[in-house]
Amino acid sequence: MPRHPLVKELSARIRDKPGTYLVIYDFELGGQGKIPTRFYLNLKRLSVKTLQKSVIMCSSLKTAVTVANLVKHYGGKAQVFEIKKVFSD
Repeated sequence: MPRHPLVKELSARIRDKPGTYLVIYDFELGGQGKIPTRFYLNLKRLSVKTLQKSVIMCSSLKTAVTVANLVKHYGGKAQVFEIKKVFSD
């Protein structure tokens, strides 16, 4: 039986809500020294925009929670924030 991609498994039970969300994450590297390469490979399977090394913008709650779950799966910590636009040029 073929294995499903990890991001598909992590997002299976999450209800979707459109909007703009930020995921801010951190990995305590300790002795390892590197974030697992598989984290970035799985992150590329999602439609997200990286704003900074540990800040990701998502266009739905489902994607944001999936990113947070992905971070936790690889041993990191993550928080999800909903963004409300208050000013635009």
